[in-house]
Amino acid sequence: MYPISKAQDMDGTDIIVVEDDKLVGELTRGLLEHCGFSVRLVPDSRNALSLIERTSPKLVIADIMLPGIGGLELCKRITSDPALSGVKVMIMSAKAFDAEIRRARAFGALHFLVKPFGKEELLDAVNALLGRREPSLRVS
Repeated sequence: MYPISKAQDMDGTDIIVVEDDKLVGELTRGLLEHCGFSVRLVPDSRNALSLIERTSPKLVIADIMLPGIGGLELCKRITSDPALSGVKVMIMSAKAFDAEIRRARAFGALHFLVKPFGKEELLDAVNALLGRREPSLRVS
């Protein structure tokens, strides 16, 4: 089980990261928290959707390959729910095949972040999706 940071106990979560790889999840959360975002890390996608529905974060970052509900299915559920219309979705994966990128776009993802990624790539994508630049589906 992942430790819960103090930022996760507060209302106003900016970002939910759905990642079952502990190292990737902790690094992603740490980078984002260091930049001032309130972040929740959810290693089990089966718990992610209910948390997303309860907290309505600004952004969900989900890995494609997750136990339970895959990241693309999670993306589809979020983007097809009118109650979650304000939640943006970014997919991250080492599976950067054209077919996966097209599926992510079809399911409503606004960005596809290719693993391994650097700090700048992650922060540029998050900043763009949260309104600091015009968001569009990009691959990095």
